[in-house]
Amino acid sequence: MTLKQLEAFYLAATSPNFMIAAERLHISVSTLSKRITDLEHSLRSILFDRSSLRARLTSEGEQLLPHVEQLLKQANVVAGMGRQAEILRGRCHFGVGELSALTWLPTFIARLQTAHPDLQLDPVVEAGSSLGNLARRVAEGDLDFAVIANRPSDNRIKAEYLGSAGFAWVCSPALHRQGEGRLPALLPDCALISLPPSSGTALIIEQSLQSIDATVARRLHCNSWAVIAQLLIQGLGLGVLPESWADQLVQAGLLVRLRGTPPLAALDYFLISRERDLRPLVGACLDIACEVVNFKPTDIGFLHTGTRA
Repeated sequence: MTLKQLEAFYLAATSPNFMIAAERLHISVSTLSKRITDLEHSLRSILFDRSSLRARLTSEGEQLLPHVEQLLKQANVVAGMGRQAEILRGRCHFGVGELSALTWLPTFIARLQTAHPDLQLDPVVEAGSSLGNLARRVAEGDLDFAVIANRPSDNRIKAEYLGSAGFAWVCSPALHRQGEGRLPALLPDCALISLPPSSGTALIIEQSLQSIDATVARRLHCNSWAVIAQLLIQGLGLGVLPESWADQLVQAGLLVRLRGTPPLAALDYFLISRERDLRPLVGACLDIACEVVNFKPTDIGFLHTGTRA
């Protein structure tokens, strides 16, 4: 019995399939299968039922899994003593929302590639109502980790706080003049432009509106922050933008902050991963993410239309 065999068994047991487990270990599927077979011979037990399309743990495998988990945790502690950080290899498949992608993600990828040049990065960007999909994919083992707003309740997932993003009510200068820049005066005649109701900002918007007893006549939902910003610049309604975006667009004369609005709650963002993922990959990515996370846009040129509302 070897540590490599135990690692192969653990990854195969906690990943969606043998192919993904092999990718995470940076080995071939045949090598993964051989290590598991050698471990089965050593233990004189069948650990996986291979009779169906997807191999599943046998009762012996289920009994072994928590013991291997504890052994690997201790092995990671010993391996980390008195040595420099490990150079990571293999594939890193992770997910973020659009706000992260348009702000700090490029810096994160650059730092990660510099520290671990042999690591293959495959980011997935989800927008608006699709963000809940990231948590599901992490829980099921399809993604190594993800960065999402709000802490998930799934007990298969562990979450580490990264930072917060604030938001602000804005509209075009033309709309601002119509209602003297006051949110309650504009809402009866203007569309409220926002992410879909299932998004992280939906709740904080509703809380803000309820605090001033405001009624919304029309709503326009879009699952992209970039498109929402463009719609607001064109004067097609009023809405909420990340505060750092609002600041830059107001300075550029493209938008104006609304008056008569109570403060909007900030959204907390978390790096989530599987509770049973023992690889150093997640810890290394968390360390870099904590250093670079910043929801200020590096460039809002993609939002400029060339005309002012």
